[in-house]
Amino acid sequence: MSAIELARVEATSAAPLAALVAERALQAVVVVGAGAAPLASSLAALGLPTTTIEPRREGTAMLAAAMPGRSLQGEPRRVLADLRHQLPEPALYVFADCGLPADSVRSAIFQVPRGSGAIAIVLDPAGELRGLADVQDQLLRWSPDHHVQHCAMDDGTVLLVAVPRPAVHVTFLIERYTHAYGTSGISINLDNLVGTLSATGLATSNVVHYDQCHHEGRPLPLDELSPPPGCGVHVVVFTLHYHSRANPSPAFLEQLRARGSRVVVMWLDKRISTRSDDYYRAADVNVVLDGNDFELPNSWPAFTPKNPRWFHDPGLVRDIDVSLVGEVRYLPQRKAMVDRLRAESRVQVTMCGTSAADSGRALPVAEYARLYQRSRISLAMTKDSARQLKGRVFEIVHCGALLFCDVNHHVQHHFTPGRDYVEYRDYEDLVAKLQHYVAHEDERAAIAAAGHRRATTYYNHDVFWRSLLARCGASAAIWRGTGA
Repeated sequence: MSAIELARVEATSAAPLAALVAERALQAVVVVGAGAAPLASSLAALGLPTTTIEPRREGTAMLAAAMPGRSLQGEPRRVLADLRHQLPEPALYVFADCGLPADSVRSAIFQVPRGSGAIAIVLDPAGELRGLADVQDQLLRWSPDHHVQHCAMDDGTVLLVAVPRPAVHVTFLIERYTHAYGTSGISINLDNLVGTLSATGLATSNVVHYDQCHHEGRPLPLDELSPPPGCGVHVVVFTLHYHSRANPSPAFLEQLRARGSRVVVMWLDKRISTRSDDYYRAADVNVVLDGNDFELPNSWPAFTPKNPRWFHDPGLVRDIDVSLVGEVRYLPQRKAMVDRLRAESRVQVTMCGTSAADSGRALPVAEYARLYQRSRISLAMTKDSARQLKGRVFEIVHCGALLFCDVNHHVQHHFTPGRDYVEYRDYEDLVAKLQHYVAHEDERAAIAAAGHRRATTYYNHDVFWRSLLARCGASAAIWRGTGA
């Protein structure tokens, strides 16, 4: 095809690429190879500074006639290496010549700045690339957490498009104190949520304490609740504090959404007894933790994340046969069970009436977790007015103890009775099973290990945040442009 013929190629649809450019704020286009000439007009239509690299001298002349910008001739890997510090990092790199062998494409991708911009590879007419597995291997090096999809242009050109995960920032709009302001312990949500996100490294974050603002008589700081510079996705995680006058209003959350943030409302620790339609609507995602109302609008039923700094199995000597850890003062079922267990002579249960949720009258979190780490068996009681999926279930299995739990279909959705934990029906069933597993260490250890493996594989803090951030559009799959 001559330069004149190339210039006359009918323009193809640039919509998929334009969506990618807008979503990723790309600032330049780098095209390697002139083999996919019809794509040139679509790339030119993006209106970005363009650099073309062609290993063949005649290809350089043809592409220069169709695309504005500078044209360079040479071996792509070497030219890209020379240009690394001259190109804006958020650029679209298009490997357009299907005639390039896969190893040449792979070595050229090596020169693309890691985890930045986007990569588009033109596939052959059959939608394939010889040596694709090798190229994908190099894409993993470029961005281990990238997303790949096919993009079909109107002229029939098919692109393999890869984008890295966007830069994510999370602002926690969260309570500082568990109960009465300044008189109770620091909220466990700071460890369960802020601490676990920090442990993943998936996002930067900052914290705004709305109860502190309320009691100090100052407005919530909008500048600290806004997306920071360079942020691709901004997520506000709000923990609603039941019956607190300090809670930000639904209208305030709507204001944050209008400014471009995604809002997640965390419903915590109890069954939601009254409807809160205004809050439901103000959230992009409603997350239920330690509860059972999993049918809220835009809901994402989830397990309670636990900080691996504390909740893990360090291999301590398990010198406590059976433990019961947690608050018992206000919960009728637990109080009745505790009274019977205290008088029980068939099995000994070590009890610690403390709660990680209120450090003003509890052990420090490390000592709280150590009770589980020293226990062979630990009990979870999940039913009072209603059955709930309690965070204690995950605390126990993460620490490697054998979980004993009353019958609870929410727990059964996550773990299998008899394989990952032991389920009991009533008091006598509990005592009989405790006696059995205290006496049969091999069986106890096997089930405890299975529960621990399942928890650390499927219900860890990293899975929690990857899943939730993906629901908020903060994943590599956020761009879904197609040529259809």
